Amino acid sequence: MKIFHTRFVLGIIVLLIGLSSLLNVLGVIDINISRIILTYWPVILIIWGLSTLFDYFGGYSQEGETRVIRSLGQLAAGFIVIVLGVLFLGRNLGLFQVDMSIFWRLFWPIIIIIFGISLIRGVVPARGGKNHWAFMGGIDIGKSPFKLQSGTYFAFMGGIDMDLRNAEIPEGETVLDLTAVMGGIDIKVPRNLPVICDGTVVLGGVEFFNEATGGIVSTKRVEYLPGENQRRVRFVVRAFMGGVEIQHRD
Repeated sequence: MKIFHTRFVLGIIVLLIGLSSLLNVLGVIDINISRIILTYWPVILIIWGLSTLFDYFGGYSQEGETRVIRSLGQLAAGFIVIVLGVLFLGRNLGLFQVDMSIFWRLFWPIIIIIFGISLIRGVVPARGGKNHWAFMGGIDIGKSPFKLQSGTYFAFMGGIDMDLRNAEIPEGETVLDLTAVMGGIDIKVPRNLPVICDGTVVLGGVEFFNEATGGIVSTKRVEYLPGENQRRVRFVVRAFMGGVEIQHRD
């Protein structure tokens, strides 16, 4: 169980805002809800960052045959989000003056550089596989039996669905390089298949076997290694303003 569950805390905040608005309408209290929201919205960033740090310092977690490994990218992302939240909150409360225009001018160039580095680091060596592109369209793989090969899958404002339950998987390690840019990729995996997932997120989200991460910049590594098996699939995943989901299906 997470020590600091972001969704639960945010749920409490939203509930309190709703109750306050209701009491305002009924005339029970007189609070300027809009002003409170505009002033204290950076608290959400701080909570988000703290949750990321608690998750990171928890080391790795293991549930059954699924192992979740923390990374330095997750640590950096947590600190960045907390600093941003403190800066915005301090400015809103008048504690100090910060020229946030500098931040916004640097934001997109830095984000693009981070994503470019992620693309370079995750290049899959040519192993006879193909490049698959879903450009403002969709690709559906696995409705009928097929032979799986290492390769790249790129979804740009489109979607890719792949069902490995119908795949003939070769012995050794098969590497699938997945990139979603303003698009989505959904992978279905049989439960008896060993899988390693390495994900990098920039303004997007990924979910590996119910272990999710997302935000400005984040990383996630999940290993599912059931017993001894001569076959294994490694997913190298990137999501830029998009999402990738890898889940078990019976």
